Amino acid sequence: MEGCALKRLSLDINTVGFYDEAEEMEKMMNSLKEEGEMLGEKKGIKKGIKQGAKEREKSIAKNLLKDGLPIPKVCEYTGLSENQIARLM
Repeated sequence: MEGCALKRLSLDINTVGFYDEAEEMEKMMNSLKEEGEMLGEKKGIKKGIKQGAKEREKSIAKNLLKDGLPIPKVCEYTGLSENQIARLM
């Protein structure tokens, strides 16, 4: 078995076997990659929800201003600051 990438797992008669080190490494890397992708997806969804909520607040603020509500009331109803509202105008 000289030159082969297989390594002995154990000398115990019940667990004698071989494994391909490169194959195991590839499996581990794929598993880590999948885990990373899932984590990234979760973060992206969170960020998207947050961004969508902010856009909704701005949209509501614009409509309230359009209806003639004073800026302090728009701040109160939307949670936006006066500076943020001023940038919408």
